[in-house]
This record gives sequence, C-alpha cells and structure tokens, in this order.
Amino acid sequence: MHVKQLIACGVCASALLLTACAKNDTAALVNGNKILKSTYEGTLQNMAAPYVKQDPAFLEKGQNKHVLGAMALQELITQEVLAQEAVKQNLSVDDKVIAQQVENLKHLFAVDENGKPTDDKAVMERNFQEKLKQDNITQKQLEKNIRRELLSKTLLNDMAAKQKIELQEETLQKFYNGVVAALNNDKTAWAAFPKEDQALILPFAAQAQKVSAERAKVSAIFLATPKGTPEKDVTAKKNKAKDIEKELKAKKITFVDAIQKYSDDKAALQTGGEQLVLKGTLPEKLDKQVFSATLGEVKDPIVQDDGIYIIRVNEKRAQTIPAYAQLKNDIVKYLAAIKSKAQLQQSVQNLVAQAKVEILLPEFAKAENEQPQEEK
Repeated sequence: MHVKQLIACGVCASALLLTACAKNDTAALVNGNKILKSTYEGTLQNMAAPYVKQDPAFLEKGQNKHVLGAMALQELITQEVLAQEAVKQNLSVDDKVIAQQVENLKHLFAVDENGKPTDDKAVMERNFQEKLKQDNITQKQLEKNIRRELLSKTLLNDMAAKQKIELQEETLQKFYNGVVAALNNDKTAWAAFPKEDQALILPFAAQAQKVSAERAKVSAIFLATPKGTPEKDVTAKKNKAKDIEKELKAKKITFVDAIQKYSDDKAALQTGGEQLVLKGTLPEKLDKQVFSATLGEVKDPIVQDDGIYIIRVNEKRAQTIPAYAQLKNDIVKYLAAIKSKAQLQQSVQNLVAQAKVEILLPEFAKAENEQPQEEK
C-alpha cells in the first residue's frame, strides 16, 4: 500500500470511515474475498494493450474504457468464483508453480539501464519490484492473482475431464449432410438447415474443402510489377512475358529452366517448379485461367496487380466429397468440443450466479444496482 493510502486511512475518525478506506483499494468482493483495484486496472491495461498499440488514445475514446473495464471486471470475478470452487473441491496449485511463474515474469525485466539485455538477477529483481510499485501491487498480491488464475484453470480442466458428451448417430449424419450441401453449394439442401446449424457447419466445411476442393499443380513464371512501377517498365515486362511465352511454346526452353532464368519468384523451384493451388483461392482472372486450361498448355501471360504470370497446368484433380466414414471421427471431435464448451460455460455461469458479488467500482456498481430485481 502506498504512503498516501496509509495516511488516508490513518486520519479516519470512526469505524465507518475505516471501512470506507479499506474498500478504497477494492474493485469487487466475491463471497467476501477482495479483488483489488490494482488487479482490475492491470487486467484492463492488458486487455487494452493491442488496441492502444494501434491507437494510444483508445481508452479515452467513447465507451472503450467502460466496455473493456466491464469485461476485465467480469473476468476477474469469474476467476475468483472458480478459484473458490476449486478450493472447495480440494484442488490446489503447488507453491513451486507459483514461484516459477513469478521467476518467469522477472525475466521479462532483464534489461539494464541502457536498455540492453542482461542476465544480472539483481537488475531483474530491481526492475521487477519497480514495476510492481508502479502498478500499485505487492509481490504477495501478485502471487495471489497468479494462484487465482491457475486455480480457475485447474477447476475448468477438472470439469472438462469429468464431462460425458454423447452424440447421436442421427446428429452426426445430419451434420455431414450439411457439410456436403455446403461443399456442393447446393442452395436448396442448404436452405433446409436452421441458421444456427449453418453457423456450426460452415467452419468445418471450410476445413473439409481443403481436402475436397478441385485443385491443380501449376508451374508459374512471375514478372514483378509492384505498385508504383513506371509505365515504361510495365510495358517492357509485358513484352518480355510474350517473348518467354514464345520460347516455351517453341520448346526452346523448359518451364523449369525458364523459371530459373526469368522468374522473379523462384520459390517454386524448391518443389520442382510446381505449386499446388485450390480452386477459388487465386485472384479471379488467374483462377479462371488455371482451371480452364488443358494439361500441359502454356497460357498467354496474364496481368495482375502485383505482376505478370505465365502458367502451365501440369495436373488436375476434380472436387471429391469425402465419404461419411472419412469425416465421422473429425465430426465427432468437432461437435464434442463445441458441446463441451457450451456445458462448461453454463456450469461457470451457474457458479457465478450463486456467488455473492459486490461491485465497488462506482461506474459499474450503479449499473448493477439498477438491474431489475426478481419478483417474489
């Protein structure tokens, strides 16, 4: 606790005022256990960090701070509820694990006064303690926060391990039919699935498409014309592409040798001059050219935003929809994971709802007090 806070509490004239001072460092009480303001503020800053990196004034704009603050507070309340439940169920976290976490954090401050990396433990310790002071938190409080987080994770893992997820064969088959409808772009069959089912099917279908999609092995010569290339240079590259095409069609040079000699992207040489492409993953004009070409045909140069391509299709494979037996295990894992997550979320919500939570941050306490009460 800072000197200013000690003085503030020292001048309190009554038990009531002493209680108020004690609560000044507290963001919320969960079944009587404190969540400190310093912990809340640190969690808020961590959540905001990616946004602040893009926009330093992020937290000062609109409702950004309030929205992220509510999320940070709820996360800490949930962690505390879960940690308390873990203790009730005789789950624990070894003190050595906590100590190791602290040591790992100290190594994040392995920088000397000149900003250079150092392995001097005394420097790390000094920097670490300065950071704790800056964040208005003691090492003991930090260790308590680490224990809370690890206990909550331990409980969640324990709950997940005890779950019994059952999936009916009818459910699996129906899901597979939805995947087939999505892969075939069968709008009639797809429309028969409720929107919530479609939302579950689409991510799985996207992964299945990588296995089933029409594909081609392509050799490509690439002449780069990045944005800002002078027009005369672009014209020169176009003329060069036509000359290369003529050489290839006249069989004066092999495609692999042409890649080696002319291409600005020789990465394909690592795979023998070939690249595997899936239909729909290339820019539209290039995609159309690849999948309309006959095998072995050298296509006319095609201009794209980044450059000019000369392609030859060496191999094609039509779309193949995996059989139900091929996808069944993956479907089971996918749906079981979703069902497990939903059950865990419900269990966590139930535990939080049963806890006695008192929010002491004024900006959130008011909103909580204004929530409608259940009729008795």
